[in-house]
Amino acid sequence: MTSTPKITPLNKDAHAAFRINQDNDYGHVAEEHLLPVTAHEFIVAGAEYPIVFIKNEEKNVYHAVVMLGFADRQNLFVQDAKWQGMYVPVAARSHPFALVKESEESERLLVALDENSPLVGTEEGEALFNEDGTESEYLAKRKEHMAEYLELSKITTTMIAKLQSLDLFKQQVLTLKVQGEDRRINGIYLVDEQKLAELDDAVVVELHKNGYLKVIYAHLLSLQHTAKLAQKVAKIS
Repeated sequence: MTSTPKITPLNKDAHAAFRINQDNDYGHVAEEHLLPVTAHEFIVAGAEYPIVFIKNEEKNVYHAVVMLGFADRQNLFVQDAKWQGMYVPVAARSHPFALVKESEESERLLVALDENSPLVGTEEGEALFNEDGTESEYLAKRKEHMAEYLELSKITTTMIAKLQSLDLFKQQVLTLKVQGEDRRINGIYLVDEQKLAELDDAVVVELHKNGYLKVIYAHLLSLQHTAKLAQKVAKIS
């Protein structure tokens, strides 16, 4: 069982002695059956996992995610805290770091640390700060990667908004056979291939120039991996 996260903004005084163990522990996502994915990950992630969209009904926005299981708290690719697939989504790799708002009113983001993560300690691992209080090279690189991921997430949001404006999303109930029984997965949205085929040529060219078409096709091709997930479920059922 994973510990309750304790997310605290990084502070050179409070975290001066903290170190990060790099043992590829993914226990923090062992119960996550969906993980966010950026458009830039679609091709490599889609070669291994189904990529679908989910909708925030309250805000009327869609999010791209990889499916790692069919039920809440079911991640079929983490066993004994180790990742069992070839590709690890970036969203799973940011741990034990996170981005948090400076305040409810502010849009400024701060880098924070999950102090309760098993990767965090004071004995072994990469130091966060040098003896003079400056950021270590390790921390600087981690922060750089988080900034890159944030930028890619914004690009993905822009792409999804474009697809939504073209009314390309359709709700889909996935029906899969697991040990001879039908299992239905609700709340999933896919790009509507029929509507995609009916788009004006000018719109298709725009999608292509923006790099969106290859992302869409990677998403559609990735759906073949739902059968692989069903096989994994059958093995543990």
